Amino acid sequence: MTRKSILLYLFVCCIALLPFPASANLPTEELQLQSMQVNACRALASLMLLRGEGFQDTHAKQLKTDLAALDVAVKGYAKSDEGLKKAYQELLTQVHNGTTYGPKEEDLPWSYSKDLSRSLRDFLGEVERFVPPSKAGELPLWELPARVEYLSVQYLGRVYLGGLEIAREQPQAYLGQDESTLIPVIDQGIGKLPAGAASDKLRTRWDYLSAALRDMNSKSNALVSVSGRPWAPIIVERHSREMASQLMQLSQQ
Repeated sequence: MTRKSILLYLFVCCIALLPFPASANLPTEELQLQSMQVNACRALASLMLLRGEGFQDTHAKQLKTDLAALDVAVKGYAKSDEGLKKAYQELLTQVHNGTTYGPKEEDLPWSYSKDLSRSLRDFLGEVERFVPPSKAGELPLWELPARVEYLSVQYLGRVYLGGLEIAREQPQAYLGQDESTLIPVIDQGIGKLPAGAASDKLRTRWDYLSAALRDMNSKSNALVSVSGRPWAPIIVERHSREMASQLMQLSQQ
């Protein structure tokens, strides 16, 4: 072997020992589980904005985009079974129904809020069957975006539908938790983020958003905020969506 060949061989060996930058540390399956939960919540939020804000084109387009993303995630999930597919179809049915009723509150069947919230819980519960168990008290970063979006849906449900039912019979699951439990969980998760510009920006957004979510007053039957201030559904939905997107990006680094 020539001297030049030896140097080239040593160079290749050194390169092989260097760590390759990961474009996403999150396994593909967990990305799909994350996407299904996040986009299901976003679709309901967009539906409520569409109805509550007078069937504007911008909200109709957003709903269409959310449903398309959800469809890709569900149909691309290799472990999708009959339970998941059935729950998905029921969710789609309830969302479609919500777009056909008139814009006024009296145009909605009395059971629609219950049916819509049940379809979301059932779908998210089917997805949760595939989520790997985590250590007690340690919620992985990739699971935080779904909590943020689920809390946002609860907020919009209070504003536009008089409230969405949560799975109170499952207090250990996020599907059965309201702002009194979910906000501290998200607080803890964000507190563990490493220092950096992206994390600092996210914390600033969360400080603002969590203040609005704490005002939800979901344990009261009176549809007024804790502080008495007006609801801010459009702002809450936008900040929740952006924050969830930031968390999704951070979980993939």
